Amino acid sequence: MAKTADFGTILSEIEPPPGLYSVIMARIAEARRRAARWQFFFQTSTCFISGMLLVPLAQSIGQEFYASGFYEYASLLFSTDSGSISSSSQELLYSLVESLPSLALLGAGVVTAVLVWSLRRVMLSSKIAFTPLTRTV
Repeated sequence: MAKTADFGTILSEIEPPPGLYSVIMARIAEARRRAARWQFFFQTSTCFISGMLLVPLAQSIGQEFYASGFYEYASLLFSTDSGSISSSSQELLYSLVESLPSLALLGAGVVTAVLVWSLRRVMLSSKIAFTPLTRTV
């Protein structure tokens, strides 16, 4: 027990060097900036790649819309002959859903979600990565 009390009194008498706290905090800030720069680099790459993927996906969706006949079924919904639409509305709705290029739209939705997520992450990491360090010594 005497050793513990002696150790406690010794620790209370030891003073850390002046400026130790500010040096430690500066190193932590530098490490955060370094990590934020790496995140910025990877998220910018993800934005660029997902943006490039959206172009062929949009072309594919457009081609599939024309090839599937979706426009013909959709034009029936906006036609002036409402009597024929109301009598076969369920069949028209099923045909419209069947002709929808759902796989291409799902892919575009996923790529768009990745793009928006990575843009958000780029904005957050750029705030940390490119703010100057303030040294308080």
